Amino acid sequence: MKKRRLTVVLIAMLIFPWGSSAQTTSEDEPSPARLPEVVVTGTRSTEEIRRIPANISVITAEEIRSSNAKTAADLLRREEGVVVRDLLGNGKTAQVDLRGFGETAGSNTLVLVDGRRVNEIDLSGTDWAQIPIEQIERIEVLRGPGSVLYGDNAAAGVINIITKAPSQKPMAGGGITLGSYDRYRLDARAGGGLGKAALSIYGSLEDTDGYRENNDYRAKDVGGRIALDATDRFRVNLSGSYHEDDFGLPGSLTKAQVDADRRQSLDPEDQASTEDYFVKAGFDWDLMKIGQLVADLSYRDRSGDSKFPDASFPFKNEFTTETLGFTPRYLWQGDLFGYGNKLIAGVDLYRVSQDTTSYSGFFSPLPASPTGLADVDRDSAGFYLNNEFYLRKDLLLTLGGRHEYVTYDFDVRDLSAFPLAPLNESGSDSENAFQAGLTYLYAENSSLFTRIGRSFRFPLVDELVVYDFTTGQIRVNPDLKPQTGIHYEIGVRHAFTPRLGANLTLFRAEMEDEIFFNRPVFTNENHPETLHQGVEIGARAEVTKHVALTGNYTYQKATFEKEPYQDKDLPAVPQHRANLGLRIFDLLPGVELAVDGSYYGSSYAVSDFENDFEKLDDFFTLDVKLAYEWKMLRTFVGVNNLTNEKYSEYAVIGGFPTETNFYPAPERNFVFGLRAAF
Repeated sequence: MKKRRLTVVLIAMLIFPWGSSAQTTSEDEPSPARLPEVVVTGTRSTEEIRRIPANISVITAEEIRSSNAKTAADLLRREEGVVVRDLLGNGKTAQVDLRGFGETAGSNTLVLVDGRRVNEIDLSGTDWAQIPIEQIERIEVLRGPGSVLYGDNAAAGVINIITKAPSQKPMAGGGITLGSYDRYRLDARAGGGLGKAALSIYGSLEDTDGYRENNDYRAKDVGGRIALDATDRFRVNLSGSYHEDDFGLPGSLTKAQVDADRRQSLDPEDQASTEDYFVKAGFDWDLMKIGQLVADLSYRDRSGDSKFPDASFPFKNEFTTETLGFTPRYLWQGDLFGYGNKLIAGVDLYRVSQDTTSYSGFFSPLPASPTGLADVDRDSAGFYLNNEFYLRKDLLLTLGGRHEYVTYDFDVRDLSAFPLAPLNESGSDSENAFQAGLTYLYAENSSLFTRIGRSFRFPLVDELVVYDFTTGQIRVNPDLKPQTGIHYEIGVRHAFTPRLGANLTLFRAEMEDEIFFNRPVFTNENHPETLHQGVEIGARAEVTKHVALTGNYTYQKATFEKEPYQDKDLPAVPQHRANLGLRIFDLLPGVELAVDGSYYGSSYAVSDFENDFEKLDDFFTLDVKLAYEWKMLRTFVGVNNLTNEKYSEYAVIGGFPTETNFYPAPERNFVFGLRAAF
């Protein structure tokens, strides 16, 4: 069955052109075969994709509008080389994996919102629900190391979620979305110009019971942006948002329990909630011939709790995390020795403070007084320089380097009935990154590139703390080192015609001291050597005036290269991924049809380092959306998982006795909506 499914997908991709994106076309819009002209993620400044020595793709506003996605993580499912594992089915705690890092994908892929880091310093991962999908203008995906420009967490790549900017033109709009599992969503947005300023505000409300028992999700969002052109060369930006949610934690099921009732929950009382807000102020100062100065100052406050009264050892955690960031950078673009040159130099300064209070006991109810307190501070400073220099008018050399310094301060106290000795310790570390790339612009909208780079990742604070019950101490693991890697890639982006384009990238990452949780010894460790390698293929084509086809295929293999797990596959990394897409627009006036198929190959469950357990089944899902637009109104109906595939994206080895624990994904479900824009 597995081989047959993969064969069908591959045959379809040979029949139809490959690709990763498509969009409606008109006389004033680019063909879907054309690469988006510019991005900001590849160089932290505006740059044409064809000039960047990396595999970059863009999820456009049109693609977002034509999808059934609920969160940014859902939008990423159709991208080449991207694996999404959703534990809860609502996208909030999904893991997004680039280039095969499995369970640690969340700490190896950097996620930005308008250039602002949103990765956590602990194991909680990225909250993909923090930005309402209606506010997303586009998403830029940089595959491969971004450590030079972005530092920690960017070993596998960078995902930059770019929100809608305010404009001088008055606008208002909103909509209602209804769906399976008693889902409803309301959203509204308005904005316009006021003198030299432009502003926008938005708000949304969502409520759903979820696919499984105890799978409810309720959220509120409000936010806004202001852009002020103080002078012709000086622009000020101010943005902020507030997000609040609470949700159920249905937990995992064994295979027997899934077979009996895949929608059940054995943990009906487990719940969690978050409250998250940020403010960001920045400026863009055009210094004319001497360059450009850009700086952002941001503050984020994130708090929440999670309680597990149904666990064998009930516990509850409360946390508050405050993040202060300052990221000034200088850009200069001009001629150097008669050739074009682009220089960017900057500093990334972050201070993160996290307070955690825990409650635990052997029996319910949980104790009223805390049984553990933790106060952790993490400061980092990264200094980087990146330069693009034209050796010839069609040959671009990119060189860059970064030095990053991090300090930790731990104050952890155990207040249980049999307390361990407290931890009060500080430490520091530093790492370097570099990259060198060549881009050959051999034809219009076509280029060949190659690059080599060094990445790094510092341990998360959770990974550093060890509870040593044999010595009765809480301590910082002295043996856990930063993870590093040397990355190689070569690729081509080719436009066969203005309506047909394709891309191919080969990559290899030789990682040293890759950080992972070694379940048999129940601690975080460095594995001496791992290898991540593969190929990413994509294409996009406008078949006729009204029909666009897309598709992509990724083969990746991630293996342990030394003992204790030598030659074993990294868990949670499928070797095969493929996507197919069809867009039919204006065949009938105002009607658009979007069809997306996605194939995930089989993979080992999380923590199955010995590859002893049976792999998760491969699966193929098909999503369909039909929309009709008339003047200021747009209505749509969509079906997710049209073929009613029963599968699990995420599973983990554990329990007593040890077995595979599954998190079942939703079956066939529906979505309906009506939107208006003025």
